[in-house]
Amino acid sequence: MFLRKTLPTLIAGVCGVVVVVAYFFAIPSVQTLANHILKWQSVIAVFALGLGGVNIIRLHTKNLQRDPKNFYSLALLVTFVITIVVGLTMGQTSAAYTFIFDYINVPTGSAIFSLLAFYIGTAAYRAFRAKNAEAAILLITGCIVMMGRVPIGAKILPFTAPATDWIMSVLNVGGQRGVMIAGAIGFIAVSLRIIVGLERRAYGGE
Repeated sequence: MFLRKTLPTLIAGVCGVVVVVAYFFAIPSVQTLANHILKWQSVIAVFALGLGGVNIIRLHTKNLQRDPKNFYSLALLVTFVITIVVGLTMGQTSAAYTFIFDYINVPTGSAIFSLLAFYIGTAAYRAFRAKNAEAAILLITGCIVMMGRVPIGAKILPFTAPATDWIMSVLNVGGQRGVMIAGAIGFIAVSLRIIVGLERRAYGGE
């Protein structure tokens, strides 16, 4: 119980307090300790990345054991192993690794992101139903932005181009800043809960 819950809470609390104090106060000893903690954080992140890779292999190996015809798990394992072997043996600047990145990874990522356009289109169709005042405002704003961003739309309705610029530079920026501030406040709240030991779900607590 102590090693699984109490000790991780103490480590997280002490490290969090040290880093926060070193950021706000110029105390040489505390800043030195905080620098060591940040270096350890980089090392732990590398180990966590390796653990994630091992977990991926275990998960998809089990998928293949349950269903040998699982093409997606097989393709993931094959490409995963080939990429690691090529990167470790030939280096990240080799022609083989560059080929994998430029002609497999980049096109696959572009294809996946292009599929998001259809999901965004269906989500916009559902959201743009003017059932209330908020949905009507969203519908009107979205139509103005779409017309202002398309050359033919700006020709048909000339006012949409300057209106779009104003919406994107004023309303959109203000909304994004509000979301970022709210997210930062939430991040601070969660960090404080971890430091004082109230947030233990990450290592098996409640």
